[in-house]
Amino acid sequence: MNNYPSYVFITYIIEGTGKLELGFTNIKVAPGELYVIPLTGSELSRAVESKPQFCLLENIHCTESLGEAAPLLPMKWKILKKHQEEFVKLLKLMSYHQKEANSIMSTGFVSIWTAFMEFLLSAPKRAELQTFDEDNLTIHKALHLIGNSFMNRTSVGEISRQVAMSTRQFQRKFKALTGRTYKQFLQEIRIRHSCGLLMFTSLNVQTIAEYVGIYDMYHFYRLFREYCGMTPAAFRQLRQLDSLF
Repeated sequence: MNNYPSYVFITYIIEGTGKLELGFTNIKVAPGELYVIPLTGSELSRAVESKPQFCLLENIHCTESLGEAAPLLPMKWKILKKHQEEFVKLLKLMSYHQKEANSIMSTGFVSIWTAFMEFLLSAPKRAELQTFDEDNLTIHKALHLIGNSFMNRTSVGEISRQVAMSTRQFQRKFKALTGRTYKQFLQEIRIRHSCGLLMFTSLNVQTIAEYVGIYDMYHFYRLFREYCGMTPAAFRQLRQLDSLF
């Protein structure tokens, strides 16, 4: 994980149950589950080549096109039953625009990606974030835990306890896998997620900062400048201009 994954693999299970190849692991899946998974090229090949015995929808995007908003962690969502038909229509529309657009930042696709983000995150609640229960690799479990709790005040001690490791051992193995300390990784996840919210939702900056778990606005602005080289407002304006060309 020292290099960023090249792709984001989006898979939604429409019907059927069984094991799904997600590039880095096989996971038992069920209808109504959505997986948003960053993958390397070789992992993506394994995921695409697998022949699942159920009906699903897939979208593949280059992380380069998503820029600072590209996710680093795998995420699993459960789409609430009464909203599943609506979500299938949204994913099909996303697939259509992906084929027609020259870039993910083209105007048509930006509007669809915005709808996708707001479906998952905005009220009324239509989806629930889930945990990966079957991935037995310790550090992968930790990454899933971070992906599901980065918006909360979760310490490295809490994460290491949940994966049954000492804090010192966890820190060492975590940095060997990710190339970053837990604190550095957590900060990057929060800022990257805030970039996605700035690009693809209309939420105000303070709401976004609080959503990603940062309640000190001075701290949020300082971190954002460190990672992106500009203020959140300037970032949003620049990305909105990019989508027009």
